[in-house]
Amino acid sequence: MTQISTMNNTPMNRFNSIFILALVFTSLTLMSCNSSVKGKWSEMDKTKFQKDMAGIPELANFGEDKDKWIACYLEKCEATFSSYASADSDEAGCEKLAIDCSTEILSNGSVVGKWSETDKQKFRDEMNGIRELDDLGELKIQWVDCYMKKCEANYSSFFEANTDEAGCEKLALACSNELFFEDENKSTQ
Repeated sequence: MTQISTMNNTPMNRFNSIFILALVFTSLTLMSCNSSVKGKWSEMDKTKFQKDMAGIPELANFGEDKDKWIACYLEKCEATFSSYASADSDEAGCEKLAIDCSTEILSNGSVVGKWSETDKQKFRDEMNGIRELDDLGELKIQWVDCYMKKCEANYSSFFEANTDEAGCEKLALACSNELFFEDENKSTQ
């Protein structure tokens, strides 16, 4: 037994013990520096998030709303995940949050049945850019108004309507039928 005690006090064993204690202390210190929790990420996690967002060129598509979208996305990720690493490992969860932020930011305050003036103007601008509608002549304004009212009644925003091509085609066809067949019915009566 004396031999074992002597071995434990050798300079090499004391060095190993000190090294292990230093390693444990350093690990605990580093972990406490990145003490993210759900609802309150560490500054390190927020910085990493911001840095990664800055490296995504597609976010430029949000134009002047890019910073609002990033702030929304950070807020939703922070409220949902315990850390940036946790969020970064859940692609499906992050995709849902990204879509939620896109809808929220790009809705411009619009809701189903009552679009914002910004969304209505975007809709009109897009319709004015479609040269084929000029063929409607005097009915163009009526058709665009009909189409916008139907989109407004069915979608929460111009952004949402703009993502549903098939649904919008049905609404456009309904307006064409109302205007042209209604016009024909009036002239035959």
